[in-house]
Formats: sequence, C-alpha cells, structure tokens
Amino acid sequence: MSSPDPAENHRPKTLLGPAVRVVLAVVLVLAGPVMIGVGSRVADAHEDLARTGVHTTGTVLDFNDARRASQRDIRVRYTTADGTDRVISATVGHGQQPTDGAEVTVVYREEEPGQAIVLGYESYGITVRGVGTILTMIFIPIVLLLVFSRRGRGPGNKVG
Repeated sequence: MSSPDPAENHRPKTLLGPAVRVVLAVVLVLAGPVMIGVGSRVADAHEDLARTGVHTTGTVLDFNDARRASQRDIRVRYTTADGTDRVISATVGHGQQPTDGAEVTVVYREEEPGQAIVLGYESYGITVRGVGTILTMIFIPIVLLLVFSRRGRGPGNKVG
C-alpha cells in the first residue's frame, strides 16, 4: 500500500476562507442600496428644509476650490432671528464659482437654527446616493456573475 501523494491532496491556501468571502460579498452587495436609502433620506430632508425653513441672507466666508470634487466647499456666515451668527459649509458643484463676500440664501430650521442649508448648493445626500448607485452597479453584477459561474461545478460535476 502506498501513501497518498501529498502534491495531489495539497490545496493552495486562500487568503480568505469561504465564510469570510460570503460575508464580504453580502456587505459589498448591501452597501450600495443602504447608501442609496440614506442619501435619499438626507436629500429629502434637505428639500423639506428648503420648503419649510426660515430664509435669510448669508455671506460666503471662503471657497475651497480643491482639485478633488469631494473637497470643493464654501463656508457661509448667517444670522438667525435671535441675532446669533452661525457658520455652515456647503458642497460646491463643478459649474459654480462663488466668490468670497458674495451673498447667498441660507435656510435654517426655526426650532434648531444650527441645522441649515445653502440654497443652490448640493446636499450631501446627493453625493451619498450617487456613490451608493455606483457601488450597486459594480458589485451586484460581479456577485451574480460569480454565483452563476460556480453553478454546475459541484463535487460530481467536474469540468474538463
């Protein structure tokens, strides 16, 4: 009787075990839809505040024109009805070029004046929703491809 050839039974070690790969795939597939949901809620709250909040004039303090789109923002000072000066940041779109000292419209929640938006500038929810959409478009097809490419490769169905 001969001993089994260790080269035949030796399987290459994988970086991730099967359970970890499944968990990672589930997280990647769910991340996109969760981000879409969260981004939509934030964008809806932004629109609701724009309709129902107190409008006031704000002044652009500075404009950060970074090369990366996620870092383009302005800081705006506004005064609430009780005379308190506050500062808020807003994301600046590519076509926008605000200047320091320019006047903009700020809308704040009357019962919580620190919660405010700058009209005409992007909501952070739009960005989160966009990233979630991209993740969904990338990872769901990849996972589906992997799942369906493994079908029919059970222990009794060897290819080749």
